[in-house]
Amino acid sequence: MITLVAIAAQAERWVPRPVKFGLARLFGMLVYWLVPRIRRNTTANMSVVLSLPPTDPRVRALAMRSVVNYAEFTVDFLRTYRMTQEELLRHTVRIEGLQHLQAFKHMGRGGIMITAHFGNWDCCGSLVSVDQPTHVVAETFGSRSVTALLDDVRARKNLKTIQLGNAARGILRTLRRGEFVALLADRPTPGKGVQVMFFDRPVWVPEGAAVLARHTGSPLLVGGMIRYHDGTYSAHGMPPITIDRDRPAAEAVQEAMQQVMRDLETLIRKAPAQWYMFRPMWPEALET
Repeated sequence: MITLVAIAAQAERWVPRPVKFGLARLFGMLVYWLVPRIRRNTTANMSVVLSLPPTDPRVRALAMRSVVNYAEFTVDFLRTYRMTQEELLRHTVRIEGLQHLQAFKHMGRGGIMITAHFGNWDCCGSLVSVDQPTHVVAETFGSRSVTALLDDVRARKNLKTIQLGNAARGILRTLRRGEFVALLADRPTPGKGVQVMFFDRPVWVPEGAAVLARHTGSPLLVGGMIRYHDGTYSAHGMPPITIDRDRPAAEAVQEAMQQVMRDLETLIRKAPAQWYMFRPMWPEALET
């Protein structure tokens, strides 16, 4: 499968941009209209983002743009598959919050970099791993070939994979070595983890990142990359989040994850159509 993707990535460069992205947009629109689950979940999520009823035309338009943008992202994946880190840097036209990333890395305690299913999160990991390897927590797919493919793509960008099913131990070892981990935090876990406010509504999210950060004394940092239609990107980093280890554990973890989700909200508001959340983030929103 890796060979097939490599061939597709090479072929992608010869297809005119209007053709390949036009087909991606058409495919995204078909998915939106023909897959009720994706349409329903995405519309419910975007109604919360916009604070509007799910029947509002602006909500439906944003939901469809999100699905279409994800289809475009898959085309962009083929392009970035063959890009070097130097090429990625040349395509990054703006970096907002570089001082935060530098401060984060200079703390000397390793750290956990957090983003969302937003923009081009693989490119985000590639950018921060230019000067040293970053360990990426990744979902294990049922297909070994798909998992191997994604591992291969990341390895080309100086990214090492930690599989989600056994992530805690791998993250802990990485942080204790003073190295860096990257993961996605916008995974809803109803009734489990820690409850925080996200877009002014309560939501349950995993608490593991904050628990491990508190245990090791490592900081957290939220960031992401916005993808533009001309093939360029802008990178955005938020101030590092440190955890007060003298405070009660549950309180410190909840406060840290609240700041993480607050920063993710700030990031998503910059380009809400590039937030690819096709599962119900707020289950109660489906009932409205």
